[in-house]
Formats: sequence, structure tokens, C-alpha cells
Amino acid sequence: MKQLGESTWIQEGPTNIGFIVTGNSTVLVDSGNDKESGRKLNKLLKEREWILKAVLNTHSNADHIGGNDYLQRNLGCEIWTPEVERSFTEHPELEAAFLWGGYAPKDLRNKFFRAKPSSVTRAIKEGDEIEGAGRIISLPGHFFNMAGVHTPDGVLFLGDCLFGEEILEKYGIPFIYDVESYMGTINRIRDMEARWYVPSHGPVVSDIAPLADKNLHFVEKIESRLLELLSEESGFERILKGVCDSFDIKLNAGQYALAGSTVRSFLTWLQDRGLADYSFKENRMLWSRGEQSPPV
Repeated sequence: MKQLGESTWIQEGPTNIGFIVTGNSTVLVDSGNDKESGRKLNKLLKEREWILKAVLNTHSNADHIGGNDYLQRNLGCEIWTPEVERSFTEHPELEAAFLWGGYAPKDLRNKFFRAKPSSVTRAIKEGDEIEGAGRIISLPGHFFNMAGVHTPDGVLFLGDCLFGEEILEKYGIPFIYDVESYMGTINRIRDMEARWYVPSHGPVVSDIAPLADKNLHFVEKIESRLLELLSEESGFERILKGVCDSFDIKLNAGQYALAGSTVRSFLTWLQDRGLADYSFKENRMLWSRGEQSPPV
């Protein structure tokens, strides 16, 4: 546990978890990956004699809502989440189905892609003032309607709107649903003042600009590689292989779903800007360069 402000702590780990405490009433920011995370959080709350009021989920990916079920069943806490993310939180099987584009294979039907369902008690949105916890910030891009929270003591929880440098170097292709919104969110965060910035996957920083630049640089690297590949008319599998090879990514079912979804989102982003387009030939969808010239 690390204290960041008068009323704000984080538990550092694979997914950083926030504790916003007013008196002894506590709001968690996310709940980790699974039941074991929920159990550990429960133990920590009891040790500090903190009463859990609610879990505020930044978004509905399994590594952020995995402890919800345990905490809600055992402590009766509320669950707060952005409106679109609510459906995935209450019906977690939607995540794997969305990533796969159909009924997911068994390698995606596990806790890393399918958390236990929990009942959302409050939908949160941009500008909401949460008593004792702070102001809700909309952070779209990584997922449908991700949100962060800016605490009264100056801590800004960022969810997955950007990733720590170690995560970027390890995985190469961060998961991005909407590239345009992802970049817009990063630039918006760069202009927000806070004492501490807390990405869900990465160390806490007091200056967000270098990390923002690093994340945008990876977007540029993916875009550049895709434009190279699109110089030759190509099907999706060849494009995905070309991008993954350049980032030294070894695909399995999970990585195929995640990286594949991100590459599709990038292709859509390029098409929207006139840099890419597709056609159908002999029942194959083939991508190529669009009419617009690529950025210099």
C-alpha cells in the first residue's frame, strides 16, 4: 500500500487498485482480476477497519472487475461503472464474444476474459461528483466508455487510457478499441493537473507528459507499420502477422483476439482518414492504401 494523498492510497500490483477513504468509508477504484483479489482486498479492509462503500470500476475488462463478485457477495458493497460498461460488468461473457466476433473458443472462456458477474448499482458519467471520492472523468478509447476519477486530494486514476512503459515494451500492441478517441483522451490527460497520475498498469507518476508521449509513439509505430503493409493488397491474416512480427509478438488465442481486435480498429481509423480501403475479391476482404497520402 502506498499513500498518495490525505485520503487516497493505492495497492500496487498487476492492476493498481485505488482506495479513496472518507472517515472509514472506502471507495475502491477497480477490484483486480479474480476472487483471490477480492479476498485479499477484504482482508486489507478489515485490517485497517475501513468499511467498503462501493467499487468504482473504470471499465469492464476482467482484470478490473474480477474481484467485484466476491466483495459484493461478502460485503454488500455497491458497484459503480460507466453506462456502456455496465452491460459487460453484469454479463461478462460479452467481453470474449466481442473480442472474438462470435462464440469464443475455450481458451477465451477463462477468468482473464470472463469475470464473475456483479450487479451494477450506479451508472457514472463525465462530470459526476462522487461524495468523498471526487469527480468522474470520461476516458474513451481503450474500451467503450472508460472513466477515471480525480480525487479531492489531487490524485487522478487513469484506468487504461495509457500504459506504463514496461507494459508497452513487453506487449508491443496495447489494446485499443477506438484509436481516434484513445489519442484524444491521452492529449486531454496531458492538460489535466494532478499531484499524482495513476495508470492501472504501470508506476505512479507526477509528470504525465513523458508517458503520454510514449503511448502516442506506439500508436505512430503501429500506424507506420500498417501503411507499409498496405502498399501491397493484403488480407487481414497477412496484415496481423506483419504487425506482430515487427513487434516480436508470439500469438496464442488470447493475443490473437486482443491484437487482432486492435489491428482491425487501426484499419478502420486509417480508412476513416482516407489512408486505407478494402475491396472484396473472390470472397476475400483485401485491404490496400487509400486515396490520401500518408502523413510525412
